[in-house]
Amino acid sequence: MLFKFLILLSSLNVYSQELCDFGGYDVISNTIKGIEKFPYSKIEFVDNTESFNKRVQYVVNYDRFGRVIAIDSKGNGYSSENLIEGCKELDKVSYTYSDSIVPKKVKIKENNQYQDTQMEYSLMYHYNTLNKTKSIDYTDDKGEVLSTYNFEYNKKNQLKSIDKDYGYYYEWDNKSRIKKITIPSPFALIGEYNFTYVNNRLALITILSRLKSNKEIIAYGGIDVFTYKNDKLDKVVSTNMKTGSSSYRGYNYDKEDKLIITEYDEEGVYRYHYECYY
Repeated sequence: MLFKFLILLSSLNVYSQELCDFGGYDVISNTIKGIEKFPYSKIEFVDNTESFNKRVQYVVNYDRFGRVIAIDSKGNGYSSENLIEGCKELDKVSYTYSDSIVPKKVKIKENNQYQDTQMEYSLMYHYNTLNKTKSIDYTDDKGEVLSTYNFEYNKKNQLKSIDKDYGYYYEWDNKSRIKKITIPSPFALIGEYNFTYVNNRLALITILSRLKSNKEIIAYGGIDVFTYKNDKLDKVVSTNMKTGSSSYRGYNYDKEDKLIITEYDEEGVYRYHYECYY
């Protein structure tokens, strides 16, 4: 029975993240949001240039399945998606799952202390025969379906597309690693993330925004270069291909309970950091 449970668990594709970037790429965890398991139990976004009481800008908590269970902006406001009104500043958001393994329903509750508003809605999950997400229905508190996401997979059962917004498209290499993510935008642009691996480790991400009318014209280009130390990610340098300006993220593993990821500007001046708890 335990063996069957572990097979089922390993085949699941039911991770749920913040809705605003669902299907997008997360540069902190290097995962596809909502598709791949989040590796941390909690993320704190911290700005040490603020006063002591305001240094923690927001906190996101995850359960043992890598799913969001709570977001707290600490009164600073947090951009999260409400599919009726679009992304907006929220104070607190909580996620409740109907089942710990294969949830059929995820109940989401939003609170905005500034506007004194509260909203509740749900995500209804539907699965294919391999227990991968087939579709998600977004419903209001009365159960009316407001929107639906449909998922398509390739012959290897890897995610191929999500019909969210203008479409999210995914390509994988022969080692089942993400090779490319394409996300068309409503503003005549097509966003691309291209992934390069060296010695079986992520080495380079090229980020491009192409014109829909002429894909040869690049409106924006950026490169993230990954370097490692003692088999752990040590630094990611981000460079604007057009201006040549850059910034970088440094990775500190000194704390046993957390990874600290710090963002620096081109001159090496501290900007902010993430505290990623295991």
